[in-house]
Amino acid sequence: MLRIDINLDTDGDAKLTLAGKCNGTSLGELRRAIERARRARRRVLIDLSEVTLLDRPSLQFLAAQTLEDVTLTNCPEYIQPWIYRELPQ
Repeated sequence: MLRIDINLDTDGDAKLTLAGKCNGTSLGELRRAIERARRARRRVLIDLSEVTLLDRPSLQFLAAQTLEDVTLTNCPEYIQPWIYRELPQ
């Protein structure tokens, strides 16, 4: 199960902290949270420090978001190469 905590700061950032298992079934909720932040004209940061599991659809989704306007923060070292492999060459 994935928990998404949203923190709106005074700098105009929307920090989405993900906690738990991020899999294909939770991507709809994450997509909606990102879209709400974009509509509010906020810069979107996704904190991955509390993620315990990412499946391939989640990796692909996060990689695609980084090509747009999303910044990943606190990404565990072992996840970084997987996300970069999902980026289009």
